[in-house]
Amino acid sequence: MPSSISFQQSGVGAMAPASPRGTDNGESKSPSGSENGISASVSTPIPLRNEWVFWHDKFVANATPAEYTENLREIADVNTVQSFWSVYNNITGPERLTLRCSLHFIHKGVKPLWEDPKNEHGGAWNFRTAKGDTAFVWRELLMALIGEQFEDTIAKDDQIFGLSVSARWNSDIFQIWNMDSSLKENATVMDKVNEILKGVQLQSPFYKAHKDHDHFKM
Repeated sequence: MPSSISFQQSGVGAMAPASPRGTDNGESKSPSGSENGISASVSTPIPLRNEWVFWHDKFVANATPAEYTENLREIADVNTVQSFWSVYNNITGPERLTLRCSLHFIHKGVKPLWEDPKNEHGGAWNFRTAKGDTAFVWRELLMALIGEQFEDTIAKDDQIFGLSVSARWNSDIFQIWNMDSSLKENATVMDKVNEILKGVQLQSPFYKAHKDHDHFKM
């Protein structure tokens, strides 16, 4: 497996030429076949360090925990750069989510639930973004996750294991999930987020452990 730096250069970065913030309107969400002389078609699969799953979360008012779980839908799993872009290009982006519905991108084997046994001791960094920034933020943070750009921002490897976006009225909510809430004090996760999302205003950032939520059930 290549190192994270070489992986970003030869894998994720090579397949994702940057586009201006706000131009990702869902019509053309990925690198085009030959744009800037860069081809998104690579004959040899580029493996990801972790296997990931895209999920869709349909909002139902006053749902019980069981009903909430029933409305979680696994979209597809990805384990190479190529499979990531194939799925990303063919699912509804966060800019088109119905109000209060969510998309999740989580390590395979973990459900996007606070009470999942592999997640129950964790928490998430939360922040909001303006509607016009949502698609850009989603794409950039997904690439940061599969490119292992968060690996030095917290004490233990593979602590950062998921990303969620949820549609709201005037802004959208992002969450970056980690498995151990006790590690948040010395983490530099939001410093990395600000570095990745230069120029994007992140509204009301905070961290919250899952067990601190009123609706946490065990």
